[in-house]
Amino acid sequence: MKLLEGLSAAAYTPTNDDGSLNLDVIPDYAAHLNNTGVPSVFICGTTGESLSFTMKERIDLVEAWCPEARKNDLIPMFHAGSACQLEAIEMAAAAAAAGAEVIAAMAPPCIPPASVDDLVDFLKPIAKAAGSRAFIFYDNPARSHVDFSPNLVINAVKKAIPNFAGVKLTRCDLEALEQAIESCGEDGQVLFACDPMLLFGLQLGVEGAIGASYNHSAGLFNRMMQAYAAGDMAAATVEHDKAVIMIDALHDHGIIPAGRHATTLHGIEVGSSRPPLQSLSETACAEIANALEALGLPERS
Repeated sequence: MKLLEGLSAAAYTPTNDDGSLNLDVIPDYAAHLNNTGVPSVFICGTTGESLSFTMKERIDLVEAWCPEARKNDLIPMFHAGSACQLEAIEMAAAAAAAGAEVIAAMAPPCIPPASVDDLVDFLKPIAKAAGSRAFIFYDNPARSHVDFSPNLVINAVKKAIPNFAGVKLTRCDLEALEQAIESCGEDGQVLFACDPMLLFGLQLGVEGAIGASYNHSAGLFNRMMQAYAAGDMAAATVEHDKAVIMIDALHDHGIIPAGRHATTLHGIEVGSSRPPLQSLSETACAEIANALEALGLPERS
């Protein structure tokens, strides 16, 4: 099953100056992604600071995103994961009703499952609440602190969850990526979520990727993918090297707040992060803008 060919922007959750949810920016945000060649949006993932928002806010967010995604030919994907299984079930059902085409859930943080079987038992009712929508496991050990081998989880989930469609692999581990692709087989797709290693993922068979960089630098990654598909590794490598420099520059200021600012440089006012993340200083914003300008970014659609 192929869910996605190309890029899915892991969207920032837009906020007002007082930290409240800002849904008014979503029409322009969706149009921006479409204009920059992004065919999908991943809502309420880690980049979207999902666990920093209430269940109601997350449902409001997916209900606002889905119609705008459809207007702009975007595939809407929604992360329903939560430390509370009942909340995750409710969010999965709401997202499916709103029109999200793919529902994802990560392992519960704070109180982790003791085994793969326990993890599958946690995920099963969430996937069931998604109804006929595709369900993917959001593998993100750095955030969930649950680090079972992805191939073991995939093989177990395939057997237990009828609407299993793949995995969002959020780890920069090429061996794990290769194993995940093999484990998914024809039953699911691996959506790679390591932006600076996308070129290496393409060489292993990745066809779809989810990442924060695709909010503000999609053209760079699209050129990389096009050059690779054309067999021009030299051109693909040039874009890869530029992407790595760009991501390193953002990491220097905190990847989520810095990525938010990079997105605002396109005129998409996504606002500031919620605590515990801090707002950027004017100096940091200027340093980010200067670093991106040196790379020819942001590119205007």
